Amino acid sequence: MNDNPPHEAVQRLLRLLGDRLESFVEGDELAFETLGEAIEEAQFTAEEIHAAVLVLESLTGAFVRTGHACVEGAPGKHAQRVWSQEERELVTPEAWGLLLDLRRRGSLDPGQFERVLDLLSSMMSRLVGIDAVREVAGRVALSVEPTDWIAEDDRGDHEIAH
Repeated sequence: MNDNPPHEAVQRLLRLLGDRLESFVEGDELAFETLGEAIEEAQFTAEEIHAAVLVLESLTGAFVRTGHACVEGAPGKHAQRVWSQEERELVTPEAWGLLLDLRRRGSLDPGQFERVLDLLSSMMSRLVGIDAVREVAGRVALSVEPTDWIAEDDRGDHEIAH
């Protein structure tokens, strides 16, 4: 492992690659034969090698295929949703697991997932279990209007009509 800052190690690796390329252009047909040994001998870490690859890809324009993090875009397909404090107090862990599983399997798209959470938070005043989540998620997935299935009981709590 190197004690040098990561950017120095990447620069050394790029210099090594450049030297080998130059030797090859000058006629040394075996310039790349010992490149792996030279990399091992210099004790470059996997992170340093990966950083050098990213530098080279960015110079060729290939870097765009690896993507970039930004706030404007929608989260990726396998992004994990983080509970808000209100959601932690609203939905049981089992019900949350059901919601995540429905989203993972494609039964709910990200918009429907958020709609289910919004409906649950607006109608329920107590901890929501799997049965209620299953009912609301099914209604949202089938695009049934909420006014058709929300009823208020005598205590003022909202329940799902069955």
